[in-house]
Amino acid sequence: MATQRASIESNDMVTVPRAARIIGVHFTTLYRWIGAGTILSWKLGGIVFIPRSEVERLRKESEDKEEEAA
Repeated sequence: MATQRASIESNDMVTVPRAARIIGVHFTTLYRWIGAGTILSWKLGGIVFIPRSEVERLRKESEDKEEEAA
């Protein structure tokens, strides 16, 4: 029986500093969210990566909050 593996491409993942710039928050905020289990992340070779889908979800939530405040 063959097992299936999820394929993750390098362009599907972004580093925490890059994700922070896209979302519009400080990178330490993202590390706190990762520590709290709020967002998905993977650590590879000492570098933490966040799936692009999570980054887009957080960016949209951030935009929605800004629109509500306006």
